Amino acid sequence: MTVPDPDGGPGKRDPDGGSGERDPDGGSGKRTYAPDFLTELFRNPLDPGYADAAARRERTGGRSGTRKRVAGASSAVVLLLIGFLLVVAYRQTMEEEPARTQARQELVEQVERRREETERLQARADKLSGEVAELRERELGETAVAQLRDLAAAAGLETVRGNGAKITVADGPTSIDAVTGERRTDGQVKDTDLQLAANALWSLGAEAIAINGERLTVTSTIRQAGEAILVGVRPVTTPYEVVAIGPAKLADEFRGGYAGQFFDTLSDRYGMSFDVAEVKNVTLDAAAELKLRAAEPSVAPPAPSGSSSPAGSLSPVPSGSASEGGR
Repeated sequence: MTVPDPDGGPGKRDPDGGSGERDPDGGSGKRTYAPDFLTELFRNPLDPGYADAAARRERTGGRSGTRKRVAGASSAVVLLLIGFLLVVAYRQTMEEEPARTQARQELVEQVERRREETERLQARADKLSGEVAELRERELGETAVAQLRDLAAAAGLETVRGNGAKITVADGPTSIDAVTGERRTDGQVKDTDLQLAANALWSLGAEAIAINGERLTVTSTIRQAGEAILVGVRPVTTPYEVVAIGPAKLADEFRGGYAGQFFDTLSDRYGMSFDVAEVKNVTLDAAAELKLRAAEPSVAPPAPSGSSSPAGSLSPVPSGSASEGGR
């Protein structure tokens, strides 16, 4: 009697035809792999639970009898509740609409009343300003009134007319930084640029300066607020026109001075627009009335009216056409 050898003796059959090598995959001769998750997901997208429910519904024929009636009643109750909530919301909205309309109308009426009141007060202020000018001229005399006008013109509180220069500066093209992708503002006019132009004009003998119509005084500020430039409290935008009344050669001296060379450099490097022109008989409006916290009398006596306004330079406009600040 022959006993089979457990290690492949004569009593064991070799599936590989007696080669003596075992198949690492269990002797089947075919490799098998575990299903890939994505492959299985796309092959069977439906969850097994949904598949079982669908199969059970096909076998049983779906809901019937009491269960079907209960489900229909539940759906009807839910739809009825949703419709009730929509009706309530609609009625509340319609009830609140008249109140909002009334509030809006009241605000509009208030704005109109305040506008009419402002116009009435402005007309009264202009009338009183004219009366003050007449009383001043009658009580003080023409010489004193002329001196007051000259002082007001020098302080920026009187509308003036004369010859001078106009400096126009505008923003250059905007570029994008190739590394960061941010917008570069090198070609934009800064508050320091306008400060430089104004200081240069003052140093060259300018007697009155306005930036985009905003008259400069001893208390005026030129500052940056984000991307906007404020002259006093009012924003100005490009192109920036700096108009000055002063000596006859004010434009030529500005163009040939350090300020003109500075703006030429900005124009060549960043593409900013820069131009200097001579102006004749230009009018600058008065600034708003100054609000000083402290003041001291001037040590030097005021100059005579005949010498304070050089010929062809600064000339106060008569008080009848002066702005509010010239009172």
